[in-house]
Amino acid sequence: MKGNRFNSTRRTVLKTLSGALTAGAVSGVVSAGHDDGHIVPNGPWLTGEQETRYDGFYDYEELVERLEQIERSTQGRVSVDTIGQSNHGRDIFRATVGDGAEDVFVITQQHGNEPTGTEAVLTNLLRLLGNDGAVARDILDELTVHVIPRVNVDGAEIPQRYNVDPDAPARDTGEGFFTAGSEGVGWDINRYHDPDWEESRLYRNHPDEYPENPVPEAVAVHEAVEAVDPLWIADVHNQGTYKDDDGDMITSSIYWPINERVEEGPRNLSKQLCRVIYDHVQPFGYANITQYPGGTYPGIARNGYGLRGLGSILLEHRAGVGQKSQGYLNRLALEQLVSIFEATADGSLYDVDPATAEDIPERGDWHYESLPPE
Repeated sequence: MKGNRFNSTRRTVLKTLSGALTAGAVSGVVSAGHDDGHIVPNGPWLTGEQETRYDGFYDYEELVERLEQIERSTQGRVSVDTIGQSNHGRDIFRATVGDGAEDVFVITQQHGNEPTGTEAVLTNLLRLLGNDGAVARDILDELTVHVIPRVNVDGAEIPQRYNVDPDAPARDTGEGFFTAGSEGVGWDINRYHDPDWEESRLYRNHPDEYPENPVPEAVAVHEAVEAVDPLWIADVHNQGTYKDDDGDMITSSIYWPINERVEEGPRNLSKQLCRVIYDHVQPFGYANITQYPGGTYPGIARNGYGLRGLGSILLEHRAGVGQKSQGYLNRLALEQLVSIFEATADGSLYDVDPATAEDIPERGDWHYESLPPE
């Protein structure tokens, strides 16, 4: 790893981003005097009369077209291949850019109704890394970046959280069925990243019926990650609308693996990644970052890849906003990801005290009421 080749003040990917979006956010509001139902939205939001719309997001055909366009426009600097197929035979794509010695991995949209990560990597991230600019060169001299822009290619078409599998049983987590409440819907892909299938809950309860992992999308990700053996993997999701103790909306929650069998090395690396993200974006007026209150189940990607010895983090972005806030969420995701690319490339990641990740505030309450009118 080369020494620090960046300026002493960390570069902001979009230098005008913080000022532009801070001006558009709700700021300077003292919320302590408001009632418990108050929330400061930190950016655009849907009012009670507006519906969340998904028609503005990429469908499968548009996803394919966009990846082909990126490959052409970057003159092959971003290369696209397939890592497997879904239950319905759709290709699961990977975009790869760079030829650095260290591999890193980003996956998005394991849950089909959580589309903002896909939009972020297709709109901003791959364009930035593929344009041969100074930021991209500094990162890609050291790293090779692998991006799976949509894991759940079937569920995204509906959209639904689960993949699409008419043979899936109804939900019974004690038996290992992390599925929809009704049979014939699908599996929650993000519960089937167990590092050893024969140790999984589903196999131990039903070894004859499920001798192998029944979730092809999870298997495809496993195989792609194992073939590359990256330093770390970041998994991008959406969460609901939450608020902190001051009533400010939480825009993103992050977390590391907490399964008790994850070794100290990958756990600490994951904490370092989370702290880099928090320190980088927290000064921006539109960013309010917290810890995600995740569980220990080994099939969750964050834990499963930590158990494999990788740095492994979860990035949850505010959801329930449809098309309304997509632009600023794209840019928040871009800043988060590029901050850890840069810190990994220049080595500053390893100077971070992993214990300081514990100081990131915990996520607040779910804001189940309608947001205030504009």
